[in-house]
Amino acid sequence: MSDKLHFLLIHGSWHGGWIWNDLRIKLIEKGFDVSCPTLTGLGERKHLISKKITIDTFIHDVENHITFHDLENIVLVGHSFAGSIISGIADRMKSKIKLLIYFDSLILFDGETPFDTLPKQIVTDRINLSKLYDDGISIPAPSPDKFGIFDIKQSKYLKSKLTPMPLSSFKSKLTLKNKIGNNLPLCYLKCNNPEYRILEYHRKRVEELGWSVYDLNAGHDAMLSNPHETINLFYKILSNELIKDI
Repeated sequence: MSDKLHFLLIHGSWHGGWIWNDLRIKLIEKGFDVSCPTLTGLGERKHLISKKITIDTFIHDVENHITFHDLENIVLVGHSFAGSIISGIADRMKSKIKLLIYFDSLILFDGETPFDTLPKQIVTDRINLSKLYDDGISIPAPSPDKFGIFDIKQSKYLKSKLTPMPLSSFKSKLTLKNKIGNNLPLCYLKCNNPEYRILEYHRKRVEELGWSVYDLNAGHDAMLSNPHETINLFYKILSNELIKDI
């Protein structure tokens, strides 16, 4: 087994492994191993969407990816919704992971659903939209500007790739046997230009937990809009959080 760090990048709602393409190439050029699986029902796996998809489904996706690719020394990055997923992986596969990076993400505790932590009006709007869209199976994707993407070319690209998110995943609970992060090194990467306001509650939770916070001068989908800045911040995080491994 190699001692090389492996970046395992997990996408958020409406996205797929494709969102990491630019970042993946740059990380590989820097000498890291990288993988970017797509979760059930999204991206190229959109044909699998159903009312049965839960956070646990997504955790199993990543568990199997780790197991079948024999991954070790993982820097596990969870964007947006995937904060809940990497917490689940840390709870189950601690020995495989070197560092957790919560990338402008949800922070859920044991027994919580994503909808439990979002503004009530957002929850109502998403449920109603899903009912109108496909009888409650999924939530159609927001416009690219909601993710901080304003460049015309990038916006067109993002709009062409986003796929509906299973509504059931927002209603499902995260189950943890240990405290969030399972005593692994971890930090929070906060995108602040513009801030994704729906995450305000989660950012406050991070402050209460006393985690290290790294600010990135970019919007929510910084891996698309600002890959260079994101890579540089990853390096800073590695230097600060995994000094012995660099």
